[in-house]
Order: sequence, then C-alpha cells, then structure tokens
Amino acid sequence: MANESSYKKTLKYLIILMVLSIIVVDLSIILIPDEHFQHAVAIISLNIAGATATGLGIIAVVRHGISGSHGKSYLFLTIGIALWFAADLGILYSYFVLHVDEFERITVLDMLWYSGYLFLILHLISIIRTIRIRNLSVTITIISAIIIGSVIVNFGDFLPLRKSFIVGGEIDVAEINDELSNFAVTILYPILDLCLIVPSIIILSNIYRDYQHSVPWVLASLSLLVNAIADTGYTIDYLNGSASALPWDLFYIADFIIMSGALYWYNKYHITDHISKKNKRNEFIN
Repeated sequence: MANESSYKKTLKYLIILMVLSIIVVDLSIILIPDEHFQHAVAIISLNIAGATATGLGIIAVVRHGISGSHGKSYLFLTIGIALWFAADLGILYSYFVLHVDEFERITVLDMLWYSGYLFLILHLISIIRTIRIRNLSVTITIISAIIIGSVIVNFGDFLPLRKSFIVGGEIDVAEINDELSNFAVTILYPILDLCLIVPSIIILSNIYRDYQHSVPWVLASLSLLVNAIADTGYTIDYLNGSASALPWDLFYIADFIIMSGALYWYNKYHITDHISKKNKRNEFIN
C-alpha cells in the first residue's frame, strides 16, 4: 500500500507537470501574432522537447544497460526517439541556416522518421514478448475497432481525387506522376502509426492491473496517440493541398513531453528497482 501511495502521488505531480508544460508551451506559440516567428518558436520548442525525451532515454539505457529483454527494449525506444529528434534537428537546421521549411516538403528527413518508427515497433515487440496475453477477446475487439476507425479516417480522404489533379474535366496524369512519390511517403505515416498503436493496445489491455507497469505504458500509448492524430491531420491537409506545420507541431511537442513523462517513470521506478535487485543479488553472491 505504501508503494502504491507513492506511485499515485508521483503520478499526480507528473501529470500536473506534463499538462502545465503542454499548455504553457502551446499557448505561448499560439499567441504569437507573427506567423514566421510563431513557426520558429514552434520548431525550437519541438527540438527542446525532443532533446528532453532523448536525454531521458539515454539515461535509461546507461542506467539499465542493454542486457536482457528490458535492456533491449529501452535501447530500441531510445534509438527510435533519437531518430525522430534527429529529424527535427534537421528541420531546425534547414529553417534557420538554409532558410528552407522542410516540414512542407518530402526530404531525406522522412527516412529518419521512418527509421524511428522501425525501432519503436521493435521496442513494442520486445515488450509483448515478455507479457502474457490474458484478455485475447477484448484485445482483438479493441484492435479491430482501431484499425477500422483508422482506415475510415485516413483513407476516406483519398477519394475523390484532388482537384489539382484534374484539368479540364480530365485527370492530369503528369501531375499525378509528379506527386505520387510525395503522396506515398506522406500516407505511410498513418500506416506506421497504426503499427505502433496496435501493439500498444495489446500491452495495455494485458498489464493494466499492474499499477507500476501500466503507468508508463498509458503515457507512452497516449504519446503515440497524440503523434497519430498529428500525422493524420497533416496527411489530410496534404491531401487537400494545404500542408502546414501548425497546428500539428503543437501535437508533436505534446507527444515528446508525454513520452518524457513515461521515460521519467521508467527511470524512477522500473530501472531503479532493477538496479536495487541487481545489487542485492551481487551482495548475496559475494
């Protein structure tokens, strides 16, 4: 009971801190009247949030090590977040040094985001391998609902064809060919988000009774959900021919802040407990 009371107290303050951070940062950006300055502040804020999450991930890996399933899990998670942060650093460099807004174009930075998804998926798979699937029917029902909803939301905007593709009542084949690669790259994001959300649901629906372990997964899953909302919104804007960094940057900032909360919990409880047990084993052996 004492531990659970400590968990609840920490969680309360952690949630307050995360919510206040998101509100303060997002409102500070929204209230900036100048569009260019607003975008610049959003990019800087995004990178600060990304650096924080990456730093907490690195601390987790250093403290825990990479041995065992959990060690690999922390490593995959940290690499995934670091790759996303590297892509955001690329946006920062392009905007302030090259004076190019990479957010509105398909570039090599997308490969960094794609790679980040790969490692985050590996992270989720490594966690699933350590848990027992108890609620199979509930898990399947929730996953099915999410997949169907995602397909409806993301793919419902594909048709009819964008007006820019149609010239004089006929389909402009040249225009379609020019934008086909951009379209394919952009639409992959909601698909990759689904690859993150589905295993997250599997984990959440099977460890939610374990208070200590469920908290970071609730936070991490919420983080991925916020990221999915932003990707979906940006994809819809792109399909409508109005791709823009805002307001979706605000969601990505919140994504990193919430993930930082999950990593803080990992460091404070999971890894600290692991180190404590490891030290006790070493003392017993010696």
